[in-house]
Amino acid sequence: MQGKIKAAMVTNHFDVTGISTVIMNYAMALDKNKFDLTILAGKPIAEQYRKACGEYGINLIPLPSRRQTPGKHYLALWKALKAGGYHVIHDHGNSSMMAIELTIARLAGIKIRIAHSHNSTCPNWRIHKILNPYFRKVYTKALACGELAGDWLFGSHGFEVLPNGFHTDEFAFSPRGREVIRTQLQAEDKFIIGHIGRMNAQKNQEYLLKVFEKAALRREDAILMMVGSGPDYEKLRDQIECHPYRDRIILYGETENPSDIYSSFDVFVFPSRYEGLPVVLLEAQISGLPCVVSDRVTHEVDFGDIIWKSIDEAPDQWSDTIVKIKPMSVGQRSEYKINHGPLIETYDISQSVKQLDGIYTDLIKQVK
Repeated sequence: MQGKIKAAMVTNHFDVTGISTVIMNYAMALDKNKFDLTILAGKPIAEQYRKACGEYGINLIPLPSRRQTPGKHYLALWKALKAGGYHVIHDHGNSSMMAIELTIARLAGIKIRIAHSHNSTCPNWRIHKILNPYFRKVYTKALACGELAGDWLFGSHGFEVLPNGFHTDEFAFSPRGREVIRTQLQAEDKFIIGHIGRMNAQKNQEYLLKVFEKAALRREDAILMMVGSGPDYEKLRDQIECHPYRDRIILYGETENPSDIYSSFDVFVFPSRYEGLPVVLLEAQISGLPCVVSDRVTHEVDFGDIIWKSIDEAPDQWSDTIVKIKPMSVGQRSEYKINHGPLIETYDISQSVKQLDGIYTDLIKQVK
């Protein structure tokens, strides 16, 4: 075709989340000489993403909040899609509610409509179930971050797995980063139980606080470090204030330097109720961290060393596992990425962006 491929990525909101990070990783990595890329995102929009879009030549069109003003949100989406002349719409979500955006795209004349599943369940389960038969008629290509996320949304109708690509080199263990963070926290000689994730019901941080209560009783040097933000941040902060070991819990907030944060941890704990394909688990393993993880998370992320636990178990069963973990040495953690190189490479953005480029290009050829 003449000129660039005009592609629009769509997301309900563009706060700091796993889906938003994946969108930005792909948007920044796609060849701007070949693609004219636009992100249409409902508010709130994280300032770091707004800045990155400007730096990488990505068009960013803010939409009204879908949660607060859904009518205005969808009207603005319609106007943007109608005016944009896009060849491809790439809708990111976790339920059949994507049918609304995809229908708007079809009405706007966009022939290539990609539905991309990023999770293995959703909060609005009843609406999802009602819309699902229609949803499967309105997309023209199904993508999923992993097998579990694809099975959840598309079932036997077929889908292609597109891994959540990211810059894997950035998460190799850093002895210097470990020293800097632990000195900053005055935790040089502590056993740091770490967690990075959006503060919400899905990530199950309330259960993590119960686990830590048991672990802190067993190990006097144990501290819990929780990194991230989200809708449950204030509630978790209040719960920490009432926690018997509140002086040993660090609610760190957001970070733009996750690599050094991972390096500072001794073990990574992830008790999610459900997940698609969590990039944080890949990042933690690349950093050479022992990981204790809910068995409701897809096992596709396992490089071979994850300890799987049920969140139906009592918290002390998790804590018993955690406190017995012997942290890897600096040498072991430094060698981890080298020893698992081929597996880690499959998640590197340099590889997965080639797959996305090919998907867009092949779909354009088919429409001709």
